[in-house]
Amino acid sequence: MLTTVDCNTDFDLAAFLSHGGFGRRIVELHEKEHFFSQGDPADSVFYLQQGRAKITVVSQAGKEATITMLSPGDFAGEAALSPEPTERLSTATALNSCIALKIMKDEMIRVMHENISSLTCS
Repeated sequence: MLTTVDCNTDFDLAAFLSHGGFGRRIVELHEKEHFFSQGDPADSVFYLQQGRAKITVVSQAGKEATITMLSPGDFAGEAALSPEPTERLSTATALNSCIALKIMKDEMIRVMHENISSLTCS
């Protein structure tokens, strides 16, 4: 059975990602501040609006490795969307002054479920 996707929606993704609101808030970080650290509870996702950041992991032997670099428009901490409660597997650190939207896990999941058709329409 084939279903159609209704692309007529009032959801504004750009507005959602640019402003704080229920379950989300704008955070400002200075150079070398952490968005989150390896081992912290994975309870939110970050959307980088301004600045640059890096994602790193530290091995059991204490060696640090950079996994990726982030620019405006990138997300960090997506593993928080896992259905199982989990800890952060990496650390996200500001490389310079950053502004990001911190979206709590429950709010991100709710918005994705309610607006999946508008997120897939072009």
